[in-house]
Amino acid sequence: MPYTVERHQPAIYYEEIGRGTPIILIPPPGVGHLTFRYQVKLIDQCQLISFDIRGDGQSERSSELMTMDQLISDVKRVLDTNHIKRAVICGYSNGACIAQEFTLTYPERTMGLILIGGYYAVNSFLLEKEYQIGIWAAKNGLMTFLAKALSRNHFSDKQAAEEHYREIKKTNPQMLAQQYQIGLHFSSESRLQQINVPLLLIYGSRDYYLHEYQHLFKQLIEDVEIVYIHGVKHQVPTKAPDECNAAIRDWLKRKKLVPNSD
Repeated sequence: MPYTVERHQPAIYYEEIGRGTPIILIPPPGVGHLTFRYQVKLIDQCQLISFDIRGDGQSERSSELMTMDQLISDVKRVLDTNHIKRAVICGYSNGACIAQEFTLTYPERTMGLILIGGYYAVNSFLLEKEYQIGIWAAKNGLMTFLAKALSRNHFSDKQAAEEHYREIKKTNPQMLAQQYQIGLHFSSESRLQQINVPLLLIYGSRDYYLHEYQHLFKQLIEDVEIVYIHGVKHQVPTKAPDECNAAIRDWLKRKKLVPNSD
């Protein structure tokens, strides 16, 4: 199985498939690489890299306190291991926070930015409560509860949900709580104008309390496009994968980030 290898750092489990424009897919806390299992349909034009964040799923644990710098360094390590100099950085939910921080820190490694259910800070009451519940459940070792909730929320297919559940159960609860804490206190609000690559925002049409975030992204970043996926809430990659993939494919083509197949 493929892992990054670096002294004094936990090995990061990743999967790589396809050829074409590199896209690295950054998941939310705990849910890991299987969250993007339906994005494999993009492999005709894209080299897809998905991975488990440190402490999650099959990635190794670390005894030191987790930081955002570590999380973006892990993204870079996965890219380096696959000899990728520049990639489209795609983050889902809290993974969108990591994607933004990576783009701000490593603009030379970023071709474009995709945020699925993304936000620049946790300043919504409902979003804050979601993070607080995640922190509370992780700190109290309620991984069975979390794994069942996250897998059922993401997958309607029973086999896919069961596979997802088993992967989430491998997650280290202490590191998961730390990951939630980092997301809760993250903010790129004062730095958004520094993002100078094309940005695609994808929201579920029923993910109402995140829609407000689009306005500042659009105000401060020059090249922004927004797509609403009809009839779904937050779990766009798994509950509306065909529509999500079509939005990504169309955006990549129009931004000339994939070879023209016409």
